[in-house]
Amino acid sequence: LYRSLDNERRQTYLKKILSVTEEMYEYSKIRSWGKQFLHNHQTTNMLALLTGALVIESYNEFQANIWKQVVVDVMEKTMFLLNHVVDGSLDEGVAYGSYTAKSITQYIFIAKRHFGINHFENNWLKMHYWFYYSTLLPGFQRTVGIADSNYNWFYGPESQLVFLDTFILQNGAGNWLAYQIRKHRPKDGPMVQSTAQRWSTLHTEYLWYNAELLPQPPFDQSKPKMHVFPNWGVVTYGGGLPNSQTNTFFSFKSGKLGGRAVYDIVHFQPYTWIDGWRSFNPGHEHPDQNSFTFAPNGQVFVSEALYGPKLSHLNNILAFAPSPTSQCNKPWEGQLGECSQWLKWTTNNSGDAAGEIITANQQGEMMFVSGEAASAYSSSMKLKSVYRGLMLLNHQTLLVIDHIEKYKESPISLVSAFFHNLDIDFKYVPFRFSNKF
Repeated sequence: LYRSLDNERRQTYLKKILSVTEEMYEYSKIRSWGKQFLHNHQTTNMLALLTGALVIESYNEFQANIWKQVVVDVMEKTMFLLNHVVDGSLDEGVAYGSYTAKSITQYIFIAKRHFGINHFENNWLKMHYWFYYSTLLPGFQRTVGIADSNYNWFYGPESQLVFLDTFILQNGAGNWLAYQIRKHRPKDGPMVQSTAQRWSTLHTEYLWYNAELLPQPPFDQSKPKMHVFPNWGVVTYGGGLPNSQTNTFFSFKSGKLGGRAVYDIVHFQPYTWIDGWRSFNPGHEHPDQNSFTFAPNGQVFVSEALYGPKLSHLNNILAFAPSPTSQCNKPWEGQLGECSQWLKWTTNNSGDAAGEIITANQQGEMMFVSGEAASAYSSSMKLKSVYRGLMLLNHQTLLVIDHIEKYKESPISLVSAFFHNLDIDFKYVPFRFSNKF
């Protein structure tokens, strides 16, 4: 467009870009996104600041260099932190993860092109493909909705996938998955992209697409497989498959707040430029340690809470009563950080919330996974163990086993299990055995 504009129009646009970029720069000093790493707002706004700086550079080099220095400092720290996230995940989930990754891939491209900084060997980047592939429910339309989610992705992920294929995978798998998602995009209903997001990554998708990489699915793609995200604390089964009568999806989550790497960095403080949880924002996470979802034959049966209030029971986990620290559902209490629009991660020891995957095994089409989540509950409840095991017996049957231990002084006497479905209500059907209910 620049070449088609007359000088007056060019000057008008330059003045506007200069003023808005300056405003963005000033906000970066005072707003939370200026200091909270691995958060969708930070990467997005920093890319806006960098884009403005690159446009203005030829007209105001001094000012542009200040802006570029700020962005590069933050984004290089972001890439350094991501190098610790060895499973390619983002703690905000697939929807907000696509939001963040959209800007990260753009930064990686610009950093190489303009500054000669190469991030193509980054551990997170090399595994990021599986964050899209292994979280897809059968049919390529819906993803596992761990953390705040809109059913699938906010931005892309076709742009991110063609980027990964061109610069990282170079085997056609990224182009293949982008094609499948594009081909099966819903035309109506709640899974349709919003107009604000639909076109915003189209230009980078065109820029990065390599037609020489013929679309090829990952090896042995037709068979359902288990995938473990050790940093995220998530296990999935059956991701990236077409919609068919026997293709079942299952997920389980039991992890640390912010993901293992961030959690350990916050608690062990190896880097002086990290100020505890003030340097991060896991507010889009949910109270969901030991949570699961189940879509037998590809039909969602036990679902997640998507984008809603942070209530434990909506995430298919256990709640206990009576609890002396119950806040929003007395006398019941779920996991730390619950009860608000955003997860509370800085109050009442919420920053110590953690679950752990104990085992994850697959044998043919059977799968067993288990986790421990006692540390995700308030210490006031005196819970010694909150262990959940799930066994997928076949593509229609999932066995859930909860094992609870408490200390003698625990005030807890009741436990509640709630299984959530967004589309249909579960009906309680009394079970009759030996003429008794």
